[in-house]
Amino acid sequence: MRPLVAALDDHVVWKSNSLPPYFRFGGEHLNRSGVMDLLAKVSSEYSFTRYEIDDISETGDEVWAICDVVAYHRPTERMVAGRIAFRMSFKAARLAAYEGFFDTAGVLQQQGRLPELL
Repeated sequence: MRPLVAALDDHVVWKSNSLPPYFRFGGEHLNRSGVMDLLAKVSSEYSFTRYEIDDISETGDEVWAICDVVAYHRPTERMVAGRIAFRMSFKAARLAAYEGFFDTAGVLQQQGRLPELL
């Protein structure tokens, strides 16, 4: 994580489009210290075994990517898999904004925290 933290703009805005009651790292995190707190929360609950970029595109200072992810969820002792889509914006070669999206209901189902729908 050191290279990521080193690339952050001091006033970075990091948004995880997941509900904080279900995902401690959900919501908006401001500045370098807020992102470091977010990363600590993620790593305290998940151990990533796969994080591969499937598709990436760039226009000027903005990058979009779709990643395939597999992680071990420590609290439930289950593996979860899915895709994450994210947008990153850069300012003066620093990461100024990040917004991530994933199937929160699908992850909760894999964790056994949401019943499967018929």
